[in-house]
Amino acid sequence: MIQADFDVLVVGGGVTGLVCASLLRKFLGGDRPRLRIAVLEAQAPRPLAADADTDLRVVAIAPAARGILQAAGAWQALPPGRMAAFERLRVWQATSTPFGSGSLGFDAADSGVPELGHIVEHDWLRLGLWTSLADSAAGAVTLLTGSAPVGLRRDAGAIVVLLAGGELLRTRLLVGADGSDSWVREQLQLPSTARDYGQSALVTHVSSDRPHRRTAWQCFTPSGPVALLPLADGRSSVVWSCFAAEARELAALADDEFAARLTVATGKVLGNLRVTARRLCLPLAARHTHRYTGERFALIGDAAHQIHPLAGQGINLGLLDAGALAETLAAHLLATRLADPGDALVLRRYERWRKGENLLTMAAMEGLHRVFTSDFDLLTRLATAGLGVVDRLPLIKRLLAEQATGLRRYRELHARL
Repeated sequence: MIQADFDVLVVGGGVTGLVCASLLRKFLGGDRPRLRIAVLEAQAPRPLAADADTDLRVVAIAPAARGILQAAGAWQALPPGRMAAFERLRVWQATSTPFGSGSLGFDAADSGVPELGHIVEHDWLRLGLWTSLADSAAGAVTLLTGSAPVGLRRDAGAIVVLLAGGELLRTRLLVGADGSDSWVREQLQLPSTARDYGQSALVTHVSSDRPHRRTAWQCFTPSGPVALLPLADGRSSVVWSCFAAEARELAALADDEFAARLTVATGKVLGNLRVTARRLCLPLAARHTHRYTGERFALIGDAAHQIHPLAGQGINLGLLDAGALAETLAAHLLATRLADPGDALVLRRYERWRKGENLLTMAAMEGLHRVFTSDFDLLTRLATAGLGVVDRLPLIKRLLAEQATGLRRYRELHARL
């Protein structure tokens, strides 16, 4: 039986897991790496054609997350046509208008930043990270593909992962970065609290009569938010969150009927819309794991917490997790030559750093979802009026913008990045 030994084994080769491995390599690499790092993923990312149409899976990257991606080497590898900056955000309730008394707007200039964020194709981010790790110096990070994990046990001073092919991977620290249906979380029998919203997010791309003006538009409807996110080619990415039955109905409509419904739902903010891509429905749920860490393990990203997508914060929280874990481990390992990366007390520092912030964001998203989809008309009207009040309070808006961009949280990581 083949056995391989590592200091850190990251299970999950998505963006969050690859960023964690990349930052550990950066912080603890050099001619004589302090850590033997491996990433376990079933399949390597597929090659992507530079002229391929924009994929349906796009993510909103806040400035803080962008800084982490730059430090990991992924941002620089993105082709220019695969990202679109947005400088403004308009939010309104369906009973109001995009610029009416029940709306709220943010502008990058008011926050002193060049942009509020970028809309980026997920698969290009992942490919850039994978390629960077694959091209790194021999032995810095090992990429393991072709065999899935099937068993896990604790050993003296290590966790051992059994692969389907019979190989054993022994690691001093196991990092679960394997998504909302985390195998690592299940194997470690970590309790979590989950909620099924009974909703789906319908995604597609559309062209429009009017340009998106580098603006992200989001309207709260009685069944959930619908967003138009700017793409680099002038189109907009649609994320329409609604109850599952309505999502199935919308997905079954002819393109022109769907476009007409979407045009009305977004208050004709970009004029008439035209569908330019297939439609895809994704179920919506939330989950929070009660413990992120313990002796020789840590969870990051969706393995630790899954959030409603109405503000696009999921991937940003995951990237901040990856940065915080890498920073925590680097500070510990650089201070003591024989330090143990699986030390539960050290890993607890990472959990304390991130857990409160994640819970606060989850609670805010849950609150917005409940208020704007409430059947209680007075509550909805009060929430609509509240948007207009906040829009007239510059100090509060700046604080909200700083929270959304993640810049305050990023300052905690900035020195090493």
